[in-house]
Amino acid sequence: MKDAGEGLTPAAADIVEDIESRILARFADATFNVRVGPDGRVYLAVYSYAAQDFEIQDLVADRTVDALIAGEVKIHVFPRHRATAQS
Repeated sequence: MKDAGEGLTPAAADIVEDIESRILARFADATFNVRVGPDGRVYLAVYSYAAQDFEIQDLVADRTVDALIAGEVKIHVFPRHRATAQS
């Protein structure tokens, strides 16, 4: 797998930016790690204090499905929990 800077197409970059914006609107402290697989699939790890994974998935599911159906890019979003909230 490659870091996002290596192999992220302009269309994929737009989708990742949209997804990150959706998440940041709800979880301002979220951080991201974007990787690109050898087949062009995009893997977006989301680190936040969301109580449940579905909170992140609910924010982005429609966008990831739309991108898949339109043939734009296959993007996989993986919520990751931070252990404790920042003070």
